[in-house]
Amino acid sequence: MSHNRVDLTKKHDEGKWAKYLPAISGFYVTQLGYAASTEDYIPKSRVPEKFEHGIQGIDFLKDPDECYYSYKYGLYSAGHADRNLTRCDDRQPMIHKRSKDTILVGDSGGFQIATGVIKLDWSTVKGPEGDKLRNEILRYLEHTADWSMTLDVPAFAATPPFSEKTGLTKFEDCLDVTVHNLDYFMKNRVPGATKFLNVLSGSDNENSKEWYETVKHFSIPESVEAMGYGRDRTFEGWAFAGCNMRQMKTTLQRLLNLRDDGLLEGKDWIHFLGIGRLDWACFLTSIERQIKKYHNPNISISFDAASPFVAAGGYALSYDYTHFSADRLTYSMGKGLDNKGLKGTKYAMPYSSPINDRLTSGDICVLGPNDPNKNGKIGKTSWDTTSYALVMAHNVYNHIHAVQEINRLADIAYSTLPNVDFRDWYDYRGKKKIVNKNDFVPNTIIYFNKFVEELFDPNNKDPYKMLDTYSEFLESISFGNKKVVTTLHNEDMWGKQEVLSKDEYPDAQDMADMDDEHLIDADE
Repeated sequence: MSHNRVDLTKKHDEGKWAKYLPAISGFYVTQLGYAASTEDYIPKSRVPEKFEHGIQGIDFLKDPDECYYSYKYGLYSAGHADRNLTRCDDRQPMIHKRSKDTILVGDSGGFQIATGVIKLDWSTVKGPEGDKLRNEILRYLEHTADWSMTLDVPAFAATPPFSEKTGLTKFEDCLDVTVHNLDYFMKNRVPGATKFLNVLSGSDNENSKEWYETVKHFSIPESVEAMGYGRDRTFEGWAFAGCNMRQMKTTLQRLLNLRDDGLLEGKDWIHFLGIGRLDWACFLTSIERQIKKYHNPNISISFDAASPFVAAGGYALSYDYTHFSADRLTYSMGKGLDNKGLKGTKYAMPYSSPINDRLTSGDICVLGPNDPNKNGKIGKTSWDTTSYALVMAHNVYNHIHAVQEINRLADIAYSTLPNVDFRDWYDYRGKKKIVNKNDFVPNTIIYFNKFVEELFDPNNKDPYKMLDTYSEFLESISFGNKKVVTTLHNEDMWGKQEVLSKDEYPDAQDMADMDDEHLIDADE
């Protein structure tokens, strides 16, 4: 039986939407690396029969003819990478030997540094030890990524329990170390090796503006020259973190600041860190289109989410079918097929994707009642390490497809509702029944599209007042205020794997909340 290979890049380019970047798991990259370099790391008998490209076919960054579905965009973090440049190419071929047509955004690992995953003596953070780590991350990003985050210190690093490790006690401490990092990156970068996204962080609207005013000079050529560097050291794009990527009023204020300061022109990439929500996929598309129309035709807006990997790796969850309606948008998922009695069976896998269409139940459920796992123990799951990687591959496809599908539905809704006025928005919560304007897209998506059309129109004489006037609407589409961080261990999988989660079994909306940047630093 032959299977069609799916080109998700082509679908994205045709739709001209904001770019979702899978935040690729270090486990996923490592498994593919071991399989490529070590014969029989995954025995031939373990490779699914219908995998015509072998296990390497789940590498969606490969040439489209060599994988089961292809997608040219991704994000990888230096925070969980092998940053040794003499060996990383061979150990991480998905990242370092990817197709030349791909675009990879590199995260600097500031989150992992602040949370202690990357060890650092904070008493010497501005000294030689700090410089050693800064240089290591800088060189890795230059070696690896097309676009890269600058090394910020998130605001939550100055709050308990992280402040006990970092010694930072207030917002200004985080900003101070961030500016030191920016200066180091600018002074020591190799111009052209990668393009840098100046990270804008903050925990509320006030200190977000302070952060912006402090760091924007690293993105202005004249200011860079005044600091004693060549213009080619100027940072080339922007990244929105902290409250800038979850509080819509703040998001739009920072974008207007960039516009008014002339810092949208020539800055061709804006990335939003850690967004797993379908409505925001549409909001960011609407924003990108207005910036393209009025300020920079070359702009790309992207956003990342780790949820497809976390769902499988942390909870053994598999995406089924996304729910699209005017009342609810959600990535739908449930417990993956996991039963020791299914070992050796050949039932077709449920929930279609280019991965599952090639799998049988026995390809996932490989451990029988008396089969030990890789640690030599009889565990609860029928999955082995390869099972987790296969489910991740299935989940990533479905996440990308869901983002594209909601944008497609939104475009249809916009075209059939040309006269919608966002001023008709009303906070219906608990007050009266919503009158839906479209069967598949929530009213807020349609209203927001109209809102940003007017907001960014050059004829709008006071866009900041417009944000104040409709702040209640903008608040209704914001998110955040999640501060719970726990450690989940699944020792049946590959030992202790740290993820961010709630304590209870997650539902689909929880999974949309599982992306690093907005789980911690809410309301700090």
